[in-house]
Amino acid sequence: MKLARLALAALFLGGTACSSVQTVRNPAQFLASNPDFVVVIYDDNSEVPISKPQMRGDSVVGTWMGLNEPVSAPMSQVKRIDAIQRDRGRTTLLVLGLSAVTVVTTIGFARAVQNHGMICDFFRPEDRQCYISSGDYDNGMPN
Repeated sequence: MKLARLALAALFLGGTACSSVQTVRNPAQFLASNPDFVVVIYDDNSEVPISKPQMRGDSVVGTWMGLNEPVSAPMSQVKRIDAIQRDRGRTTLLVLGLSAVTVVTTIGFARAVQNHGMICDFFRPEDRQCYISSGDYDNGMPN
């Protein structure tokens, strides 16, 4: 049960860490990739969320999210366009964080399993058994 929760948390963090809302640098190129929606910010700082946006001529066209009405935003009146995009910085931090957690967990597990040359079974704490590895030790004493 805990493993399933950890897996879901990792998936959630992975999904949110790899993308963020950012300003679109090249609107025509970005809109050609058929994003689900964008937010157009006009020169007067008003915002219009547009679903299924496309570039037609010098305007961003699509459907006004929530109102289901057609909308056209001339680029001459647009201050910027924001959209969910891949975030390399967050992705790098996610990979580094997961790597650090993996290293720390591996070291912690290795230390817990090997107790002064003893290899211990922690899968059933009530029946915990520790034994000495025959390859590294002779009669319980280090070689």
